[in-house]
Amino acid sequence: MLTPTMQMISVLSSMFVVAVLVAVIMRNDIKEGVVIKIGLIFVCMSLLASLFLSMQEHAPAQGWVNAGLSLRVGLAITCAGIVWRAHLLGNLRRSREGSSKKAARLVDDLSDMLKSDWADLDDKP
Repeated sequence: MLTPTMQMISVLSSMFVVAVLVAVIMRNDIKEGVVIKIGLIFVCMSLLASLFLSMQEHAPAQGWVNAGLSLRVGLAITCAGIVWRAHLLGNLRRSREGSSKKAARLVDDLSDMLKSDWADLDDKP
């Protein structure tokens, strides 16, 4: 059972994070990919479920389990989308550099994504 203070903190934090994630999902200039957006939608649904469960006096335990499951599924989809995007952009980078003979390594693609600006590759023909 949540105390009134914890309940208010949970409701406000869920509302804030959902608002930020919805803004990220709906913006056209943020090009993170459809797979990542689907993962973020699952995360939003879990946060909304947590928000409504926090506002109830006696929330069912199964509701919290379902909200946690939705959060984990959303995070897994988002992580898979990030890895997939890094691999695709790594292939694009290698083809532009003319080093397509070099074996594609996912670890290299992820490290390049973290240390460089991938936005340049998205907009160039």
